[in-house]
Amino acid sequence: MDFNCDVVVVGGGVTGVAAGIAAARNGAKVILLEPRPFVGGNATTGLCLHNFVNKFGRQVVFGLAQEIVDELIKMGGAVGHIPYKGFASAVTPVDGNYFRIKTTQMLADAGVQVIYGATVVSAKAENKKVTELTFAAKGGLHKLVAKNIIEASGDGDVAAMLNVPFRFGDGPKKRMQPISMILHFHNVDTRAIAKEMGEVDPAMAVRPEGGEPIPVYFNGSFAKWDDIVISQGIFPNKGRNVFFNTVWPDQINVNTSAVLDVDGTDPVALSKATADLTAQCYKIGNFMKEHIPGFAGSYMVPAAIPGVRESRNIHGRYQLTDEDVLEGHKFEDTIGQVCFPVDIHAPDSSQAIFHQIGGDGSFDIPYRSMLPNELDNMVVAGRCVSATHVAHGATRNMAPCLVMGEAAGTAAAMASSAGINAADIDIKKLQQQLIKQKVFLGDGYK
Repeated sequence: MDFNCDVVVVGGGVTGVAAGIAAARNGAKVILLEPRPFVGGNATTGLCLHNFVNKFGRQVVFGLAQEIVDELIKMGGAVGHIPYKGFASAVTPVDGNYFRIKTTQMLADAGVQVIYGATVVSAKAENKKVTELTFAAKGGLHKLVAKNIIEASGDGDVAAMLNVPFRFGDGPKKRMQPISMILHFHNVDTRAIAKEMGEVDPAMAVRPEGGEPIPVYFNGSFAKWDDIVISQGIFPNKGRNVFFNTVWPDQINVNTSAVLDVDGTDPVALSKATADLTAQCYKIGNFMKEHIPGFAGSYMVPAAIPGVRESRNIHGRYQLTDEDVLEGHKFEDTIGQVCFPVDIHAPDSSQAIFHQIGGDGSFDIPYRSMLPNELDNMVVAGRCVSATHVAHGATRNMAPCLVMGEAAGTAAAMASSAGINAADIDIKKLQQQLIKQKVFLGDGYK
């Protein structure tokens, strides 16, 4: 079976979801290819949508990202942007299943044709233009031709197939941030857990239907239990970091598992890590039920998918640098802002290290960082955007991915409508359209 469209989106994680919706709303015929049987990627695991609010308490992420949060609040699957006194000034917890439900419906409402179980296996390019994709799905191999392509696979798979150069890991050793799997606990006492493990006061919120405030986010460590942790081999290090979030009074998501030195682009290594993480989660769950107040009587289910933090980052027409992030740089070709601190889980220990964004607490994503030099009709968005290892620690998070996805989808649709390549779009016209879509580009853009 052959397919033809204006814009093809490769990958249906948070980036691809935003890209697909934005492109279709801007008039494009859109096909989204997703290898899994669902969209939403890591957001479906229950992770927070970090981050909409900068360290000074100012919200800088709006647009489609905010629309999704607003819709989730209506469903009871989110509680908004909640002030926090920890490493970030505010957090945005969501229910992963509700995120999947809502974004599936938003894609359908926009008219996006989502093809599940679809993996791109080869690509052709000519004269700096992607001319054809071949993807495997039900029924065998299928051909697809599109005017513009959005590379939102996370790992930059299609870009790599077409020989776009990329950075891999943290330097010459090519060590990448560890892979983790979220644990979902049910029938817990979230207040007792927060009291026992929170390093600072938890972020407290009232659910949309009302009631008493509940703890929805806090972080801490297992330092109190180091003797048990080491003797039972629960974690590879002492003082193990742990991050908790929820939107429910009796459920909680736990982010603490890790497997080190895994190449997320290697199918064998990733498959082994998935098995190892599933077993590790079971072991961690039993440990927490036995030793940590608030977990007695609970039951635990590991997430269905592992979370890959880092693999390929393309070399684009501009590479976001350490200085751009740590000094809060702004760009004339901005398509949105990032305000979550640099979040690097050390490749040798998986301990989280945070570095605050400088300047006014946010930096711009330049459109050039989403454009590979080698291909004019490809926009790269999300985790594989052009960025250094340190800058990637901020851009890889889900709010920035939603921002990049919306910009990529808007640009690809506008370019397809005009009969041009995405790289040739008038950046001012793109920015004007993004502003109409309530995207915040900075105080200098009205």
